[in-house]
Parts: sequence; C-alpha cells; structure tokens
Amino acid sequence: MIYLYAVTDRPELLLPIESGLEGAPLASLSYQEIAAVVSPIDTASIQATEAHLWQHEAVVEALMADRAILPVRFGTLLADETATQSALERRYASFVADLARVRGRVELGLRVLWESEANPPPAAAPSQTEKNHGGRSGGDGWAYMLARLAEDRHFQARRRQAEELAADIHAPLARLVADSTRQVLVTRRLLLTAAYLVEQGQVVAFQREVEALRKAYPDLDFLCTGPWPAYSFVTATMRMVSCEERREPCV
Repeated sequence: MIYLYAVTDRPELLLPIESGLEGAPLASLSYQEIAAVVSPIDTASIQATEAHLWQHEAVVEALMADRAILPVRFGTLLADETATQSALERRYASFVADLARVRGRVELGLRVLWESEANPPPAAAPSQTEKNHGGRSGGDGWAYMLARLAEDRHFQARRRQAEELAADIHAPLARLVADSTRQVLVTRRLLLTAAYLVEQGQVVAFQREVEALRKAYPDLDFLCTGPWPAYSFVTATMRMVSCEERREPCV
C-alpha cells in the first residue's frame, strides 16, 4: 500500500524531509512535470492519532518551502506505485492547473466570533378574543403560530445582521487575496469562517488588515491562522484505493 501526502511540481528537487508516517521513507513518484510524494505503509487504514496527523502535516509543510504543492487529505491510500502514477496521468491536466493556481500562495484561515442573542423574544400574548376564537385548542394554536412567527422573524433578523457584518469584514480582505471561500453562520458564537488564498508577499499585509478589523470591531473576536498549505483551494483529488484494488473484502 502507498500513503499519499501531496502532489507537487518540480519533481527533480530532492525531498526536504526523509521520513513520513511511522518513520517510513518518503519517495517522489513523478509523471512529466508533477510528482506524488508518498511512503509505503503496511495497513489498509490509518488511525487519525495526534502523532499521525502531525507527521502528515510536517511532511506537507516541509514540501511547501521550495515547491508548489497540492496537499492531500489525511488517510489517502493507493494500491501501489503503478496505481499512483496512473492516477497522476489521468488527472494530469487538473493537477497542473491547480498547481499553477496555488504556486507562490498560501492559505490563511479566519474565524470571527460574536455574542449574538440566541433566543427569540417572547411572542406577544394573544388578546382575549384571539384566545376564545375556536375554543381552547384554537387559542393554543394561535399562540403557537405567533411564537413560530416571532422565532422566524428573529432568525431572519440575525441572518441579515450576520451577512452584513461578514460582508463588511470580508471586503477589505478580499482586495488582498487571489481567492477565498467563506461561510456565514447564525450561531450564538461563530459568525464567519473563511479561507483565503494569499500571495506569500501579501501575508503580512493581510495580517495587518485583520488587526485593523479587530480594532474596528472590538465586540468581535478574530482568529487568524496560517500560513497553511492551500487545502481549501485544491479541486483535483486522488481517489482512495478501492476494496477491489486492495484485493480484500469490504467490511
């Protein structure tokens, strides 16, 4: 079995790190102008232990120091070297396009936290006429409908507030980046989660802009992480090995 860490350009370069998961030696399997960085592994599944996750990340981050990389999610396995090179060949054009997209760029993550009113205001009490309309069950049904309407209005108001805040925060950051992905959330704490593809020379400027936003919005908490490999901006993927390729039963 082959464990995959990343697809890279510049296959002629020496690997900057010697071993991967469980101390297995790393190898670079090339196809034309790209390569898969792999190590042999004896098991058909990898436990997501802290040590394994950190070792995977250590390999990926070492690679990004001197080449463009497409990081592969933890736990990706292929049957053997032949299957790995076949996958590189089949997806070659997509890998080349993705490598061009991320070359010279890194990913920065952003999470914005807020304190938002979690519960809707209580519904207005129905009038005596409304209570009597249709008997007791009718009054209860009317109160229920009022409560649901108040809850929906409250949620929509919070959604609008969240979207407006997220747009105001995103706008100055978007001017500094090549690409971005973001999700606006209506929860009590998490307002926005986003990833930005940033030129390496713009990382400091991006971080300064986050600091400016932190001062402009003192009631919000800004958590900026990275630089990371561009996990959020890889479109081409390596298909994990199937049960048939492993030559073992699926369980």
